[in-house]
Amino acid sequence: MKNLIQDTLNQIKKERIAPEPRWKFLMRKFSAWIVLGLIVLLGAISISVTYYLLAQLDWDVPTFMHQNIFVYGLSVFPYFWAVLIGLFIAMVFFGVRKTETGYRFSWMKIISITIAGIFIIGFLMADIGFGRQFNGMMMHNMPYYAQHTVTKETQWMQPENGFLAGTISGIDGNAISLNDFNDSIWNIKISKQTLVRPSVNLAVGQMIKIIGTKQSAQNFGAAEIRPWVGQGMMGSGQGRGMMNNN
Repeated sequence: MKNLIQDTLNQIKKERIAPEPRWKFLMRKFSAWIVLGLIVLLGAISISVTYYLLAQLDWDVPTFMHQNIFVYGLSVFPYFWAVLIGLFIAMVFFGVRKTETGYRFSWMKIISITIAGIFIIGFLMADIGFGRQFNGMMMHNMPYYAQHTVTKETQWMQPENGFLAGTISGIDGNAISLNDFNDSIWNIKISKQTLVRPSVNLAVGQMIKIIGTKQSAQNFGAAEIRPWVGQGMMGSGQGRGMMNNN
């Protein structure tokens, strides 16, 4: 035993090993938790954007397309953000396990707390509009992301499938000039059978959504007109033929 102690002391002297200052230990400890906190924050951002992208869509659209809503959901789901959420949860889990107190917690407890934290913070961020703002920044600065992300705009820019949206640029009797999101001008034809939702304000400068039929290159027959903000309530025909009263 004496030889072991002496050998250890000699090794310490030889390699000039000295106790590490407490401030270095604390810095390393807090840095690890700060990094984990940032990862949780990134996960929360992913949740807020995912919630925004799904909440903004009109989920009765599949009905008009005669498509199963589950299949439709798979086609519009933001997989990019879902992968990031899973990645961040895994990073937090393994990060916590590597901390000095991580061994005290079971893997189930770590994952449960991580998921709860990310989702709670994420929904709070979505509630204050952060998800919408962050998604807008991504759409503006990352063309590849914009091309592969389904938004409310892309959902309603499908004239071949009977969906069109944009800003009213002119009104002439029972016809509307519509400037869509691609800056194309459409001639919207309205008939007595056209259902105009009560909350729609048919005035120049207003944004609307239209369900109908593409009749030719820039002509579209309107079966239903909705306000851009919100989803039209399924009614019994209130608001039909409003344009005919002009």
